[in-house]
Amino acid sequence: MIVNFVIKFEKLFRTFYPVLLITCCVCLFHLPGFGSTRPDKIIVLGEVKGEDGEPLPGVSVVVKGTSWGCVTDKEGKFKLEIPDKEAVVLVFKHVGMKTRELRVPANRLLTVVMTEDTKELDDVIVTAYYTLPKNAFTGEITTLRGEDLLKVSPNNIIQALATLVPGLRIVENNEQGSNPNAVPEILIRGASSLMLNDQSGVNAPLVMLDGVKITIEELYDLDIHDVERVDVLKDASAAVLYGEKAANGVILIERTRVKGSKTRFNYSFTPIFNFPDLNSLHLCNAEQKLELERLAGLYDKADGSLYPSYAYKLENVRRGIDTDWASKPLRNAFTHGHAVSLTGRGGNIEYRASGRFTDVYGVMKGDYRKNYGISFSLGYRLQQKLLITYRFTYSMTDSKNSPYGSFVQYALMNPYNPVYDENGKYIRNYEFYAVGGKGNKQQNPLYNASLSSFSKKRGKNITNYLSVRWDVFKSLFVSGDLSVSQRDSRNKVYVSPENSRFEDEVLDNKKGTYTETNGESTDWSAKLALNYRVVLSEAGTTVFSLSAGTDIGKDKSSTSQLKAEGFMKDKMSDLKFAAQYATTRPLGGEKESAEVGFFVNGSFDLLGRYFVNGSYKSSGSSKFGSKHRFAPVWSAGIGWNLHEESFMNFDWLNVLRLRFSVGSTANVTFSPYQAMTTYLYDNDLLHYGGIGAVPITMGNPDMKWQITNKYNWGLTAVLWNERVNVSASYYVEKTEDALMPLSLPSSVGVSDVQVNMGRLQNSGYEFSVLVEVLKKNNLLWMVMVNGSHVIDKLTKISDALRAQNLAAYYGVKPQPMFVEGGSQFGIYAMRSAGIDPATGQEVYIKKNGHYTFDYNADERVEVGNTNPKLEGSIFTSLEYKGFSLNVSAAYRFGGDIYNTTLANKVEYIDPHNNVDRRAFTERWKEPGDLVRFLGIPEEVTDDNRYSERFVERDNLLEITSIMLSYEWRAKWLKKLGLQRLNVGFGMSDIARISSVKLERGTEYPFQRGFNLTLKTTF
Repeated sequence: MIVNFVIKFEKLFRTFYPVLLITCCVCLFHLPGFGSTRPDKIIVLGEVKGEDGEPLPGVSVVVKGTSWGCVTDKEGKFKLEIPDKEAVVLVFKHVGMKTRELRVPANRLLTVVMTEDTKELDDVIVTAYYTLPKNAFTGEITTLRGEDLLKVSPNNIIQALATLVPGLRIVENNEQGSNPNAVPEILIRGASSLMLNDQSGVNAPLVMLDGVKITIEELYDLDIHDVERVDVLKDASAAVLYGEKAANGVILIERTRVKGSKTRFNYSFTPIFNFPDLNSLHLCNAEQKLELERLAGLYDKADGSLYPSYAYKLENVRRGIDTDWASKPLRNAFTHGHAVSLTGRGGNIEYRASGRFTDVYGVMKGDYRKNYGISFSLGYRLQQKLLITYRFTYSMTDSKNSPYGSFVQYALMNPYNPVYDENGKYIRNYEFYAVGGKGNKQQNPLYNASLSSFSKKRGKNITNYLSVRWDVFKSLFVSGDLSVSQRDSRNKVYVSPENSRFEDEVLDNKKGTYTETNGESTDWSAKLALNYRVVLSEAGTTVFSLSAGTDIGKDKSSTSQLKAEGFMKDKMSDLKFAAQYATTRPLGGEKESAEVGFFVNGSFDLLGRYFVNGSYKSSGSSKFGSKHRFAPVWSAGIGWNLHEESFMNFDWLNVLRLRFSVGSTANVTFSPYQAMTTYLYDNDLLHYGGIGAVPITMGNPDMKWQITNKYNWGLTAVLWNERVNVSASYYVEKTEDALMPLSLPSSVGVSDVQVNMGRLQNSGYEFSVLVEVLKKNNLLWMVMVNGSHVIDKLTKISDALRAQNLAAYYGVKPQPMFVEGGSQFGIYAMRSAGIDPATGQEVYIKKNGHYTFDYNADERVEVGNTNPKLEGSIFTSLEYKGFSLNVSAAYRFGGDIYNTTLANKVEYIDPHNNVDRRAFTERWKEPGDLVRFLGIPEEVTDDNRYSERFVERDNLLEITSIMLSYEWRAKWLKKLGLQRLNVGFGMSDIARISSVKLERGTEYPFQRGFNLTLKTTF
């Protein structure tokens, strides 16, 4: 035993002996008086300030080429002990400021002024999980500053993002136009899930505001003046750590930060004046409409009994009655927004408080959208090691829809009808055959608008956010955060009993309805992360970073709805005046889901030339089958900074970076109970044993996550001293196990069940080119052009989707069809050879190439695709001595559109209603006519014929905004207590050139307008 001990001790001694010897030598040489003497030290004192003269705390002060340094205190002062050598240089660094290098003067006293550097912010990638320099990041990301957004729009952050971010687009909603209460839909790099009617929002990106998840509606209402920075993450390498929420991309938003220690008060005022845009509306006037009715044979009757009705209308036309119905529900709208903020720093506390109010009115009378919001944040730093931040926000939105209803009603009204009767009161209804006949009654929408009916909504949101960061030492910090959000909404819709829709109702207890829908939700999430970063070379060009942690969250929501009916009088609009429930009982539901994840992320930057990023996350969600609760998502990327290579040493080349990433993301934006069997208790099944229940959804324990595999190739180039910036990427995204319905036999009790049977693929490219055309003295002219293209393909679908393609559909435009190998954005109609000049009938082309006069829905094929070949934006900015002129434009070409105006208001018309003028002038009338449209029909017999004739190439160029502003920084402002004053003037939707003559804004018109801006800092 003793022998074994001696042997082990000898081995240990041999192992550690060299280390021990070296340590002793090092310590010996550092003893006072031994060997070379320790160099003398001197003390340098200094103060660091900003451009405005305010002290800057937290500035890093380091002796160049060494690790000796310190940090400025709360008053911006520092004290540093350095070697007593000649030509010692100090390096000053601070986030958002330009780095400065200064030689230590003879008196050893320094006063340093640091200037703001927005480029430094652009060169850093910041996510909720890690921070990396952009030159060592393999992901696809677009970074914007708040001031960039304001150059595009003073009040619409979504429109600004769509202009400046390639690949991000707003799904055009031609029906809702500029309705202020219609929240737009956003897509990033197309749709990764099937856009089914019952799964709206499954392709929406994740939006994070200061680390807290918000809805697209909250983004829509966000104060754009309060935004410091926006990062849009697109590929797996950029977004994978957000796991189950990142399949559709991520939008990260940071509010304005505290700048300087002095208390500052900011105020911004934005008045906007909007006007209806009806340039796309070309309706028949009174004379044209009456003649169209005559040509359609609406008054041809053997006994002549309908002639008096024609004569009555003709007399109205001769008396000059030509009612412009389209203008009746419209107005010129005035909108205004106010935002205030108070910021400052004292001691170790940083504080910020803000408030806003926006009063938005649309161009239809009676509607509005009012936003109220307050927020405050406190940050406390303890000995430069511990930072605690707390934020609180409260917002409320009041909205009301126009009582004038849908704009489409006014476009259908016949212009030869007067608005008022001989007593000056609204005419309630119009009989098409006013004398000698009946049929096709038209209701006067202006009469209904004069009643007490309403549709209004109120929503509130409260968010609490707490974050803690502990800098354990220079290379290691731990961060954690916790957020809780509570939302509630109440929607009330009242239809007066005197509304025209109840005119034929006999029972009084059925006249008038009141519908109230309530919803509330509570979301909470927490995250803990460990971040390690070490510099492995003296030059700082070789860096290793590692992050690891976990996150967890839970969402719970509930809704309830009741509908009552039977109101005695128009103004008795409260629920308590109802006679009964409209249905047997109130309706409601509850949803609850939970997520958890464990992640790790690493990056290695070698010599500033080669870099590697990798991430892995195991995400779990209660929304999927019991056998597949967890799903791994991952990413890996490599990059090469070619400009750092010696063989790329060209004067005109500043940056040339290549990158590639591959990985997977998961989608969890589905119903929380889609994998579970759910039942409905029905009062009709009441029996002695209790209430019976019937299944309404069929569970699937084998339901797996819908995973999207993403591949991204990217290039970044900066040329000619940063005068030209180029960014381009190509991507392929393959969605596996896409969720779609599977048909079930009727004996099961439900029609389908969700299964992982689908496959989708998106591919495309994006680019952005920014050129500083002119940069001299105080003059700067910049032009930016970006563009993108998406190609989508359905590689596998279920039988239920094939059956859905055959279902009856009576919309104005063709329903989406799902065909393997096709696109979900394809336009499916029957091919057409045009109008036969001899008979006036349409000649259709069958799938086998044969011609026929008969329309057959089963013969529909893809005749177009709404995805354009190229779409993007053009932005230019001209700055000179405080003046700034910014112009934004949008373009798209190569896509297709189904012209519903041609289909519904030119050809398949109902001649009893007003129509497009082309229905009167461009129709087949007699044999030999070479025209595009069929002859005038007597009545609509088949309004769901979808023909290739109505598919047109959709090419567009529009000037979306012009902004002119001037900023004063003169000394006389300080005498008034002002640090900054900026005034501006802008216009929106200035011009539009389109290859398609289409009615825009069918349910709600589009608008044009101009705005003023005033921003001050005290």
